[in-house]
Amino acid sequence: MAETLYNFSIVLLTRNRLEFFDPSQKKVFPFVFPQNLVSDMEIINKNELESQISLFINYYKINPDPIIILLAKDICFELEIPDTNEANMENQINNFLYYLPFEESIHKIYKQTKGYILSAVNKELVEIFKLIFSKSGFYVEGVIPSSIAGIDIKTIDAPTAQFIMAKINQIKNQSMVETSPRLGTKPTPEKKVFGMNRVFIFLAVFLVLLLLLLIMLYKQSLPQKKPTTSINPLTISHVFSSVKLRG
Repeated sequence: MAETLYNFSIVLLTRNRLEFFDPSQKKVFPFVFPQNLVSDMEIINKNELESQISLFINYYKINPDPIIILLAKDICFELEIPDTNEANMENQINNFLYYLPFEESIHKIYKQTKGYILSAVNKELVEIFKLIFSKSGFYVEGVIPSSIAGIDIKTIDAPTAQFIMAKINQIKNQSMVETSPRLGTKPTPEKKVFGMNRVFIFLAVFLVLLLLLLIMLYKQSLPQKKPTTSINPLTISHVFSSVKLRG
């Protein structure tokens, strides 16, 4: 089914809160992070955060939809790269990533009108929120820094949501991470032959062929017996008879 203009939820993730735009209700619901759960872009208590967000979703009766997570500027570390020289760019990028204040980052380089912009964010922060929403039935279509959305996004309101929805396909293609798997979709069943998985059949055939090969190699490694020359008794008798006659 084709996705309509208001078929996406939008989550704006900031340093101290998230704002959730629900397309069915056309409302924005805020969730302020308790200091004991999230602090300075670090997850303090993952399980409790998951529980609180689940209560938040149920309280506001938010239906699972595909969602876009926008990363506010205050949780992203960004570097403008006006120089297009490849060697210089590589040095700037490596130095920038080395001094980020977290162990692992998710980062992506975006082409701008002039030069490039490198955006980076705490990997653990993004992955945990992505997992929490996925477990709640949402399908994360993308995670995008708000700085590349085309407008200055400090909060989600109706005009901002409408602007993002109008550019949703373009924005999705700018995601910093891969999309999460859709929950509820069944994996493609393994084809079977005579009620057996093809993998097991191929494995059995391979083992049989391997066994035959080992048997052949074993037989070839055995010492070869020297052929024994058979002596015909009639020949021996003929020889002795010839000796007697000559005597």
